[in-house]
Amino acid sequence: MVVSGLRKFLTISVPAVFVAVLLVACAIELWVRAAWDERKGRPGFFLSDAIRGQRLAAGYDGWFAGVPVHINSLELRDPREYALEKLPNTFRILVLGDSVTFGHGSLYAHTYPYLLEQRLKAWRPDVDWQVWNAAVPGYNTSQELAQLVEVGDRFKPDLVVVGFFWNDLIGNQPVRPASRLWSAAVYASSFARRFLYSFEFYKRVYLTARWRLSGAKEDRLRAEHAEGDEALLAVNDAGALPQQKLTPFDRLTDDEVRHITCVYGMKPNPATVPAMQRDAGYPRWIEAVRGFQRLQREGRYRIVFFVNDTPPVCPDGDVFYDGGSKAIDDLYLRVLGEETPAATSYDAFLHVRPSQMPNATGHSIGNSNVVKADALFDFLRDRVLPHLTRAASGV
Repeated sequence: MVVSGLRKFLTISVPAVFVAVLLVACAIELWVRAAWDERKGRPGFFLSDAIRGQRLAAGYDGWFAGVPVHINSLELRDPREYALEKLPNTFRILVLGDSVTFGHGSLYAHTYPYLLEQRLKAWRPDVDWQVWNAAVPGYNTSQELAQLVEVGDRFKPDLVVVGFFWNDLIGNQPVRPASRLWSAAVYASSFARRFLYSFEFYKRVYLTARWRLSGAKEDRLRAEHAEGDEALLAVNDAGALPQQKLTPFDRLTDDEVRHITCVYGMKPNPATVPAMQRDAGYPRWIEAVRGFQRLQREGRYRIVFFVNDTPPVCPDGDVFYDGGSKAIDDLYLRVLGEETPAATSYDAFLHVRPSQMPNATGHSIGNSNVVKADALFDFLRDRVLPHLTRAASGV
């Protein structure tokens, strides 16, 4: 009797449940596809990665942060395709970074890596300049290091620019190889994210249910983060905003900058930098930075750090001001510049007006990216490229 019942369970009940689940899953997939906004393009902007956590999906066409986005076959934010082989006069700059460098909410042609390329071409039209934007939203310094280790030998960059933003200090982990089991699980997850339109639906349902059952703050934050990720991929034509336009803007002289006073702004706090250095995540960030500097020391890559740093806005005037923030910028430059050249956009923003620099202190768009591109170009032209271009064959 027991054997007969078990046989009936295995041959009838289990297959029936499997078929029912499969039918429900198919119905959900069809429902999501029917409601899908075709302007969003295909799903799967992010894919899972066994070492880096996530990566961009090659060939993605859709929307991110309100603007249309294309990821080419090399996982770069670029509508152009490139051959890995270089011409004799090619100079290839690989730009790593997070959402600020990727161009969160910015039109592609107004991101600072693309604007940098245009300045290089105007400066030396005899060179085949290639500026590859390999930034991935959400990355920190250790993820960028893992990315360079993975793609560097294949891409063969003549220079690597690592874009840095203040939140890159958070969540850094040592780069370790992934197990076969974990790699297989990540591959399956990436397949689902790329081809199942309903993947984000299941993810949101799972995280919401987990939060409701546990009541834990961490689970609530995960559920809210999932909703935020979905909102980022929604069609929302932020590219049409007036702030996206590149327009003429005022430039302050050095003398005008020296005389800036901000009566109601914050005051320097000598405890700020020591507090940053005592943070539990600070040593992990230092370890990731030293990883880049080790690659430079070994002669594998030429690396430059670029600090996307902006002074605070004065509450009683249309100017940026110090308020003690220069000490933080100096800390970044001191650490990043120990064995690798390091540039910053901080001083360049002191010479412009906040009202003409949209989103300058966060995900910069429009003129704010012009200032960054100019600051990085000036540094590379004056401090880095003269030596490298003389040493490059045919350049």
